[in-house]
Amino acid sequence: MFRILFSLTLAIASLIPATAQVRLSDDDADVTVTASLNQIDTEHAELVISAQVADGLHIYAQSQPKPFLASRIEISDASAGVGEVSEFVPDRSPIRVRHESLGVELHEYEGRIQWRSTVAIDGDASAVVVKGTLFAQACEADRCFAPQTYAFSAKMQPETVLASAAPTALASAETAPDEDQFSISQIQVQSDPNQSAWSVIPLALVAGFLLNFMPCVLPVVGLKLISFVEQAKSDRKRILLMNLAYTAGLLSVMMVLASLAVFAGFGWGQQFSSAAFTVTLSAVVFAFGLSFLGVWEIPLPGFVGNVDGQAKQEGYVGAFSKGILSTLLATPCSGPFLGAALAWAVTQPSYLTFSVFAAVGLGMASPYIVVGVFPSTVGFLPKPGNWMVTFKQVMGFIMLTTVVYLISFMPVASVVPTVLLLLGIAMAVWFAARTPIYAPATQQVKAWSIATSMIVLTAIVSFGWLQSVMQTRFERAAARLLEQTHANVGLTSTATPIDGFASDRLAAEGSIAWKTYSPELLESIVQSGKPVFVDFTADWCLTCQANEASAIETAEVAAAIRDSGAVALRADKTEPNPAVDQLLRQLGNSAASIPFYAVFPAGNPQQPILLDGVFASPAPFVEALQSSRATITRRL
Repeated sequence: MFRILFSLTLAIASLIPATAQVRLSDDDADVTVTASLNQIDTEHAELVISAQVADGLHIYAQSQPKPFLASRIEISDASAGVGEVSEFVPDRSPIRVRHESLGVELHEYEGRIQWRSTVAIDGDASAVVVKGTLFAQACEADRCFAPQTYAFSAKMQPETVLASAAPTALASAETAPDEDQFSISQIQVQSDPNQSAWSVIPLALVAGFLLNFMPCVLPVVGLKLISFVEQAKSDRKRILLMNLAYTAGLLSVMMVLASLAVFAGFGWGQQFSSAAFTVTLSAVVFAFGLSFLGVWEIPLPGFVGNVDGQAKQEGYVGAFSKGILSTLLATPCSGPFLGAALAWAVTQPSYLTFSVFAAVGLGMASPYIVVGVFPSTVGFLPKPGNWMVTFKQVMGFIMLTTVVYLISFMPVASVVPTVLLLLGIAMAVWFAARTPIYAPATQQVKAWSIATSMIVLTAIVSFGWLQSVMQTRFERAAARLLEQTHANVGLTSTATPIDGFASDRLAAEGSIAWKTYSPELLESIVQSGKPVFVDFTADWCLTCQANEASAIETAEVAAAIRDSGAVALRADKTEPNPAVDQLLRQLGNSAASIPFYAVFPAGNPQQPILLDGVFASPAPFVEALQSSRATITRRL
């Protein structure tokens, strides 16, 4: 428990944008605030609050979620004749970035920002005066200064009359982008004109076959090996039917995924962005793991076999269920050629989309179809025996390890409720297993009814009450640390920012200084003349994590980023992120599948260098960064 609390403390410390500090000098103001009041008609005026943020600093928007400090405008005094003051509306959207540790979205303004409001007036307009304050905190990239309250005063300027007399016209409107300024809509990615169904479907078959070698599928592949041993004493027809049942379960999930891609625009593995899906899959995998360890027996014919070493024949339902489970567990992985095949498929008519997904499923099932047709191909496996019990138990522990992996990318507030739910499931299946399988049907139904009720009750408590408690606790802990930090402002003017030491340490180790992707941030960096490297990733994407460990988070790539002057952005899809999906599709990745990478050259960002697939070496990324002034779009 102490280690958990200590880790939480460190995590919260890393969440804060920086330690609040005071300025050593007031020569340059962090934020300069002015206000104007312009008459619209005889009954209305427009109040404009302008804030000029110093170079290199930013302030947070009014919409900034806690525990960070949102800007706040308040009217403190108004002369006679001033009526209702409407909500203040900013003239542009803030730059949105996601804090990697906390997961809170940061809403930031740089440069000049204006807020507009409609003021109702009654009487002599020339005498109207409105006074108020703007509360804001100025921050640099690695630290924040003490929050300030900036006073403003505005007197009516009756000679300034807006052309539009309708107060509703004061809402901010988006303007057309400057042709000389980079916009994501300007990205030009040409599709391969040589691609057709005849070239993509074979590619999808190969991609599906390679999915069998991804670590996600390992637990179920191990169990399938056991079923091969069990089938050895069956006739050829039954072996074929068992493997066809497995294939049918696998294809049923593929068809569901194809439907989600066609009708809902879902990308490969995107269901893991849903906390509800991840929690449900964790519960299912955990229950299967307990069954493999002998705590209970899944009531599916032949799914696991008896735990006493006496194997029984696999049943059709068990084989079908294994196909479903193996496909669900495979979706966090993305093997070679899969992204290219799916990206093409989702831009085609629906029948081609379903055909490509079916090809991926058939490719994944191909080894089992071959075994069904030629049973002698598994003659190298040992004969049934007690070794199968040990093997299944080892697979059980692997399944529990898979649960740990699934929990690792859940929202923070869902972790403890999920653990409680798993405890409830363990108690429920243990209780049900106390009724032997040869007991009368009425006793079986009663036992499983009670077990199901236990699971439902635990789920209600976990996610109907405990989750809100954990969310509140986490927010309060972060808020307390912020308050303590602000309370210490002024005690010393030379305090080291929380992120300062970490940044120096990372730079010394040659690591990459990542920023969180947002469309506004990408456009602003490109417009500043710097190249940009974007890593599209997610915590649930095992292939992404493997690429980062072997090819991206390396001294070679860090040096290439530094030498090219590029800025590294991490576009995270761990949780649903429409902005990231939009950029992926703009880059020609219509399936929004990951892993995927893009380098926007400083000289020609409209034609980025694109990379996708599995990488074991940093060389492709180094080459892309070194040629970041390339003038054509190409895939490496």
